[in-house]
Amino acid sequence: MLKEWSVSLFGSILTPYLDSFDPLDVKLKSSMSSYTLKEYLSLALFSVLVVFMVSMVAGSFVVTVVTGGALFSYTFSIIISFLMSGAAFIMFYYYPSIRSKSLQTQIERDLPFAVASMSASASSGSHPVEIFNILSLRKGVIGDDSRRIYRDVKMFGTDISSAMVKVANRTPSLAWSELLWGMVSTITTGGDLYKYLSDKTRDSMQQYRRMLESYSNQINFYTEIYITLIIVGTLFFIVLSSVMSPLVGGSILLVQTFLVFFFVPLTSVGFIILLKGLSPLS
Repeated sequence: MLKEWSVSLFGSILTPYLDSFDPLDVKLKSSMSSYTLKEYLSLALFSVLVVFMVSMVAGSFVVTVVTGGALFSYTFSIIISFLMSGAAFIMFYYYPSIRSKSLQTQIERDLPFAVASMSASASSGSHPVEIFNILSLRKGVIGDDSRRIYRDVKMFGTDISSAMVKVANRTPSLAWSELLWGMVSTITTGGDLYKYLSDKTRDSMQQYRRMLESYSNQINFYTEIYITLIIVGTLFFIVLSSVMSPLVGGSILLVQTFLVFFFVPLTSVGFIILLKGLSPLS
């Protein structure tokens, strides 16, 4: 219902300017969004309007309470409202890109094992439709795409090549798109699908091994930084400050307590999150 309200309010206004948002349209499709460009922009403008109104009312109240008077409350609330509205629109504009990047990472992490599964199915002489039926049992984005291909062929009567092309044109992953286009070309020309998938499996596994080697080198690099700067640096500071404290006067117990009980644990958590984010297995 909210989508219909948004389109009815802003759809006619946005129609002449939709061509200016072609990059957003591409990202919207690759993020697997169910919204069209007009619907998404209309919803974004409707949300921006709501944020503007709410932030103006809330801002006026807060500024009045804080300053103790309403002399500049409306001016400040308008400024806050514009800032909040701009932030809301920027969030809507860049969310499809963030979502698309996340999907791409998921696909390319799972792709080597998915291709190996497809190659194993093709080695037994399975029809391409059945290969995607087996692949649809997997979790993740590749499993979802495979279910779409199988559904389009079995339920809607689409030929297998068209179903694969449809997914290849929407996926945010260039590697997954190239694999599907290669399968389409192999099927259309009557080539050996098993040989094609076997070659892709070998290439994908080599790429995956390179990713693991790169991640291993990154772990070594960040581990050296962590040990040298955080652990050794903290111990060196504590020892040095303990020696120098009687000479210069004053107590540094509070600083040492902060380093031991707050700085080191928080920094350690930060390094764990960093390494988790860099991992090709996460």
